[in-house]
Amino acid sequence: MIRNAEWGSRKTFSIEIVGLVYFLTVVIAGVILVYQPAQAALLNQEVRRLERHLHDLKLRNEDLKKMVASMESLTFIEAQARNTLGMVEPEQVKSVVVNAGPQEHQPASADNYAADEPARGIFAWLSRIAEFMKDSVAVAKGRQ
Repeated sequence: MIRNAEWGSRKTFSIEIVGLVYFLTVVIAGVILVYQPAQAALLNQEVRRLERHLHDLKLRNEDLKKMVASMESLTFIEAQARNTLGMVEPEQVKSVVVNAGPQEHQPASADNYAADEPARGIFAWLSRIAEFMKDSVAVAKGRQ
């Protein structure tokens, strides 16, 4: 009988362990079954959020492309040159000739026509800069 009592206590102990292992297995399987769909839902929500953000960025990119195209247009560049830099059409330039003193009337010759003709291109710019610098130096010397 002692052997049966020991045998019976071992059998009960084993059933408790098996029951505990079975219970833990069911709990772990339940947690996994709940956790995976929850993670999938979170990832789907993140994907939708990123897709909306991507759509917004694409719209902004299109707006920026339109803005760049409008800024590269000749009309925009011309308007900026007129407003910011003071550009004017050649017909709008008014010049005033001031007679600084009496000049002798010289007969017209081919040399005089070449000298009276305004310089064009880079030489015109260089001569204007030289005149400006000459005037600036004269004004600076006059102030000293």
